Amino acid sequence: MAAHILTGFAAAAAWLLSLYVRPFGRCWRCGSKGNLHRKGSRRAPVCPLCKGMKRRQRTGSRTVHRAVRMVRAGLARTRKEWP
Repeated sequence: MAAHILTGFAAAAAWLLSLYVRPFGRCWRCGSKGNLHRKGSRRAPVCPLCKGMKRRQRTGSRTVHRAVRMVRAGLARTRKEWP
């Protein structure tokens, strides 16, 4: 039972670390091409999800980065207050 819980925590920690290290992922809508190809159309419109950047921000990556910034700011404050 305890091994399952530890495995779950390890998996969650690995996922959070991956969000911090690689905050952007492939765009699923255009297949990281940046545009949408329609059959019979000469013009390929820009993908509305990634706006032609071929990448999208992964869910939760902003929250992870904000949390890391808050922790670092708190540590910096305590270092300044330490005699």
